[in-house]
Amino acid sequence: MLDHYILKNKPHGYVDSRQVSNGYWVYLNLSIRNLVFAIGRLCIFCGVNLADVDIRYFPKQIVAETASANSQGTCPKTPTQSSIIIPSTLLDALKENYSGGFRFEATYINLLANASGVNIDESLKAELERHMFRRKDDVFFLLDQVSDKVTRNELLATANAYLHKYGCFEISELHRQFENRLNRICIRNVEDFESFYQQIAQSGVRCVAAPQVGNRIARYNNGNVQTSFEAITKNIIIFITESCYGSCTEGNLHNEFQAFSADLLGKLIRIFAENELICVEINDSICYQSFETLGLPQNFADTIITILDRLDEIGLPPSQEVLHTAISLELGVNFRTEFNLPNWNTFRRLIASCFKGEPRREWKNNIFWGGES
Repeated sequence: MLDHYILKNKPHGYVDSRQVSNGYWVYLNLSIRNLVFAIGRLCIFCGVNLADVDIRYFPKQIVAETASANSQGTCPKTPTQSSIIIPSTLLDALKENYSGGFRFEATYINLLANASGVNIDESLKAELERHMFRRKDDVFFLLDQVSDKVTRNELLATANAYLHKYGCFEISELHRQFENRLNRICIRNVEDFESFYQQIAQSGVRCVAAPQVGNRIARYNNGNVQTSFEAITKNIIIFITESCYGSCTEGNLHNEFQAFSADLLGKLIRIFAENELICVEINDSICYQSFETLGLPQNFADTIITILDRLDEIGLPPSQEVLHTAISLELGVNFRTEFNLPNWNTFRRLIASCFKGEPRREWKNNIFWGGES
């Protein structure tokens, strides 16, 4: 793994690289996203506990001022930090008396002051509020009440890995993976989890409802959901057709793409891979198959054209029911049952994909019309 970051030779075409004292070369000027991802992988490789890792960001202006001050022998400016220290007795009182959450209201504040023996003025109140997780119902929790630091670091590392790999991930899936490690009093549902993630996540990440599918996802501020989904679907097609030889169960697909739910993966296939993959039901399990692996007769495309021509000759509209009956009679089997097509939507997609005749036809109100119909 180290060979990916520490190179024996200067990388061709990379001017932003330097040779270190041991003779190896390293990249410089990585983006923050790639740098954090690399640090995480390196820490895991070296056995460093993520709970001991604390990454802080400094604005470029401060870095420049620090470098300038160092060159002039003066004291550099430090990032603006609050000088207010939250007393440990106050934190202990919060943990002991407000496991169900705290509200920054006069009654709560007075009771907390009495329990801790600390005078809570406006500045201390603001500092305490800044250090707590705020739910949308204005109930606050200390971060350690929600989860331990190891869990928070692993949650962020997982989210960042998904963002790096796919450009986005589904909020409900990250919640499912960490649900049992979070305090259910604090995080009651996916909506609470999204608020928690947004508070602890790196800057530049947004949580939105994905267009066309509606599922809540996290993405980079400058990310394009449509482009990400199209790229993910291409990888799904490659995985099913090459790694799974054209047929993959819903469970195996979900295991491969753990950043997304089975529901969202199915939607992506229906929207972006309708001419490549089809959803079928085999032994009561949902599967995704390429059309080539369904076992359709070699002349099936010609069979559809012939049947449609006959229906046109007798003036019978090619509804999904009529067309299915005609195909079943022609093949001598119940077509949907024989090829494990679970619903009419799957049947229509299959017919539309296999039809190669002219003029082109499309489904309107469950009738496979052609031309100006």
